[in-house]
Amino acid sequence: MKMKKKILSAAVLAALGAGSAQAVNLSTDGTGEVLVFPYFTVQGNEETLLSIVNTTNEGKVVKVRFREAYNTQEVLDFHVYLSPYDVWVAKIQDDPAGGAQVTTPDNSCTTMDTNPQPFVDLLFGDTGPTGIERTREGYFTAIEIARIVNMDLDGNGAQDYVHDASGVPDNCGAIRTAWLNGTMAANATVDQPTGGLMGTLGIINVQSGTEVTVPATVLENFLDTPQHVAPGSLRPDWQDANPNSVVMTSDSSNGSVSVYADAWATGEDAVSAVLMASALMNEYTVNPATEASTAWIVTFPTKTLYVNGGAARAPFTHTFAGDTDGDGVACEEIGVSLWNREEQQREVTGSLVSPPPPSQTLSLCYEANVIQFGDSSNVFSAENTVTRFNDSALPGNTGWGKISFTAAAHTMTSLNGTVYNGLPVIGFKATVLGNSNVGVGASYAAAVNHAYERSIVGQPAFTVGSGNNGNP
Repeated sequence: MKMKKKILSAAVLAALGAGSAQAVNLSTDGTGEVLVFPYFTVQGNEETLLSIVNTTNEGKVVKVRFREAYNTQEVLDFHVYLSPYDVWVAKIQDDPAGGAQVTTPDNSCTTMDTNPQPFVDLLFGDTGPTGIERTREGYFTAIEIARIVNMDLDGNGAQDYVHDASGVPDNCGAIRTAWLNGTMAANATVDQPTGGLMGTLGIINVQSGTEVTVPATVLENFLDTPQHVAPGSLRPDWQDANPNSVVMTSDSSNGSVSVYADAWATGEDAVSAVLMASALMNEYTVNPATEASTAWIVTFPTKTLYVNGGAARAPFTHTFAGDTDGDGVACEEIGVSLWNREEQQREVTGSLVSPPPPSQTLSLCYEANVIQFGDSSNVFSAENTVTRFNDSALPGNTGWGKISFTAAAHTMTSLNGTVYNGLPVIGFKATVLGNSNVGVGASYAAAVNHAYERSIVGQPAFTVGSGNNGNP
């Protein structure tokens, strides 16, 4: 199945004269080379659980990278060496020093220095907060940087990263030592990533008895070549992705499916095109009868590469320096429409949210944003990156809503001339319910990924349906 996807990707690009290179695309089957987890938090009594699964019979080197929520500055990264069919699990929890830390009970080989491993604030040289508390919310990724062909570094005939009968890697220490003494590249053989990763995010509050889980957003065909770089390197990252994208859209009005294949100047543009949405949608409830609270997570994974260093680049419009006031935010104008379950609509404006955005323009200002619904919702105990839709903004206790990214500057144009409207975004909604009113002290929680609208203007590589019998 993976080979079929690569062949299709190359064939689509060849149709546009882009050569035989692969192209970044959003996985439709839940496995791939890159897992993007939209949020983590250790605020209040929250802890964040994660799992990364290797569904293949091949060894994988995976770079796990954690970023904070203000400006997605990296706060920690390390390698995980997954043996065939392996699962690695970990927990992000409160660090007594005031930040966050990651701990794992798993035997899979990692390059973590300690366990638990505290997050760090070494890159907080922007205009955002400088304290270690900034590491307590953010998002994280897992990127397959190489497929392992041979990693018998101690020469005993066994693969050092593969678990033995007791469930322990043969010699994880040899892998760490090889990186420390500079012999890793000479003694390890790796090849191009082939995907097959899947993963899950869970946010748990033991005190309240709630947990929400969502699958990672998954990208395929990310790297053309292995990048088995040293642990701690800031690369590979979004700019190292294939500078080509394949995006599929559907039109239910005529039953057609269009495939857009585009070349870009940079790798981050290709990733942004794959994640681009003109709007996101989800439900909410703050029904007091069920003691309900709802929050939406809205994360812009590639934003930091567009808003730092000089002027902002499309599709983003403001630098992280806050233009001239140095307030440590980079705000993007949004539109918000909410409906109750009986079709009554309300347009949300700046005067109905808190904190009031600049010039009363409704905006999202962080890389990972938490939108709380109603006056009292406190899902995830979020503190630093909250926008609140007050009770007065809601058309009812239950309903659904749409956030639109339709500012004129929210566009990117590919080297082929295709125009992508919106912003690169992922996320989910989380709802917490209680039932103390019936005398049972219990809580419940559920999470659902957002739905999205796409707006692409240009000539698709292929259109299937609408009477064209699949002809390009």
